[in-house]
Amino acid sequence: MATMKSPNIENIIVDEVHQRTYVVMACRVLTDGEAYRAIRLELLKRGGNSLGKGETLVLTASNVN
Repeated sequence: MATMKSPNIENIIVDEVHQRTYVVMACRVLTDGEAYRAIRLELLKRGGNSLGKGETLVLTASNVN
């Protein structure tokens, strides 16, 4: 019997002060800490450069415990 892979869930975080949106795709709803950690790690991979005003970052969190 084949099992179907569950679809990713969008965990959306809006930074209203800096007008940025982060969409963390994961296999389940993430806690705030898990989502922020995934965002922080992705930004570090990009050289620590933050997003510009009004930008959206979409990433997939694969190592969520």
